[in-house]
Amino acid sequence: MFAAIQGALDVFLGRGEAAVTVPVMDGPLKPNRALDAARSIASAPALDNLLPTAAGLCYTSGPALLTLSGETVARFEHAITFAAAGPDGTVALGLEGGGIALHGGARNGKRMQPARGPLGCLTSAVFVDANTLLVAQGSVAHPAEQWRHDLMQRGRTGAIWRIDLDAGESTLLRGKLAWPCGLAVANDGRLYVAESWRHRVLLIDARSGAGKDVALGDLPGYPARIVPARRGGYWLTFVSVRNQLVELILREPDYRTRMMAEVPEAYWMAPALSSGGSFQEPMQGSGLKQMGQMKPWAATRSYGLIVRCDAAMQPVRSWHSRADGRAHGIVSVCEDGPDLLAAAKGPGWLLRLDGVADETVGAAP
Repeated sequence: MFAAIQGALDVFLGRGEAAVTVPVMDGPLKPNRALDAARSIASAPALDNLLPTAAGLCYTSGPALLTLSGETVARFEHAITFAAAGPDGTVALGLEGGGIALHGGARNGKRMQPARGPLGCLTSAVFVDANTLLVAQGSVAHPAEQWRHDLMQRGRTGAIWRIDLDAGESTLLRGKLAWPCGLAVANDGRLYVAESWRHRVLLIDARSGAGKDVALGDLPGYPARIVPARRGGYWLTFVSVRNQLVELILREPDYRTRMMAEVPEAYWMAPALSSGGSFQEPMQGSGLKQMGQMKPWAATRSYGLIVRCDAAMQPVRSWHSRADGRAHGIVSVCEDGPDLLAAAKGPGWLLRLDGVADETVGAAP
């Protein structure tokens, strides 16, 4: 009852989830061109899911798991939506509509479809130990590739599952989440959860799912994967950044319904992994372009952003590709010695940021 009253007041006053304002990127999030200056060392369609394996550092492209040199390690009949490396060398791969495939280690070749029925839209996972996998399910209404549909319909059907790999049993830890897209185990054993559509990172109990502490909230973008940093803290990636026009449209159900029914998805006024490739896209006015050039500070549907956080999930530094850049849709990162590799899913680039993984951040108080 109280939540309903609070929601009605927020709509009337234009605050909370009803607000159309977007936080300013400043301080540790101050924009720069670091991602556009990074070296591109490989390219592949929908390049995603960087992780270490027995074959070396790998990435995914559609249904294939590939090494950095482009050699195929494994190929499946479904697109790979997440990849997680276990402590015993096992790699867990989420397959859209095909459950979970285990590659390498003692369970090499094993397929899992939890007893509760097919789990689709698996966006991220993390091993708690060699036998326990925590998996984020973005939505029960849409497959992973239809993430914009879920956002435009204000989806709140995501969940976190705890899976016993030996028994094949799955336990629901937390439901009613707005597209959980990243998971990481905190120093105290709890679980960080990136809840994209609510622009925040939660901290919950990894065994029971209890608790709902907001470790990092009111973010200026849609958080994606979370990766522990070797020198302390975490790497936090973002699908894209928010803008006021999208925030307004999200509060206009009639407009959203017509847009989704009458306009091709590529041209929706919605976040994107890349943009600027067609004159049919929204936002082509002179407020964005002057003398034919896109301005870096212009409102944009796509963006590239990596944030380094400390052990308490507080931002300390960031790397950007702004509106006039192309290294957009950074949804996965992985350390490679002193360097950081970043998957720009928008253009399909694998970027190398020299030396940034060796930087030390402050520990949590």
